[in-house]
Amino acid sequence: MKTHIHIRSIGKPQETWMQDAAAMYLTRCRTMGKFEMLELSEGNQGSAKPDIARTKQTEAEELLKNLPKNNYVIALDENGQQLTSPALAGLLEKEASLGKTLTFQIGGSWGLDESLIQKADLVLSLGKMTFPHAIAKILLLEQLYRAHTIIAGKEYHK
Repeated sequence: MKTHIHIRSIGKPQETWMQDAAAMYLTRCRTMGKFEMLELSEGNQGSAKPDIARTKQTEAEELLKNLPKNNYVIALDENGQQLTSPALAGLLEKEASLGKTLTFQIGGSWGLDESLIQKADLVLSLGKMTFPHAIAKILLLEQLYRAHTIIAGKEYHK
């Protein structure tokens, strides 16, 4: 089964090891389907004291631009639903079988604007702890790779 996954995130990993980890999992994932990653600029425009509400709104507007058609939107938020790796695999398999593009949205330093959370088909939490958005992206990529190995019956998931 080939999936089409879009990851739309605010900010780019600043540390080389973060860039390397994300690139490694993205390479692995691309062997299992169509994966696209869009990294958008943070909405604070470099301000030392940004207006958080305005920043989140600006980022939301950018994340909503040019969304793929026929997509299933998953917003990452600390208050979202937690899934096991096999449950995530089942969700990917189900939505891909319906021809959906799975679009994951990762907010910036202050998270996603509430408007994006309300429009999402699923609000997903990677856990109760708070992670920097660059690490959340790495965790998401690893879980997507793991989900695909579960679907394919490979040994990666133990």
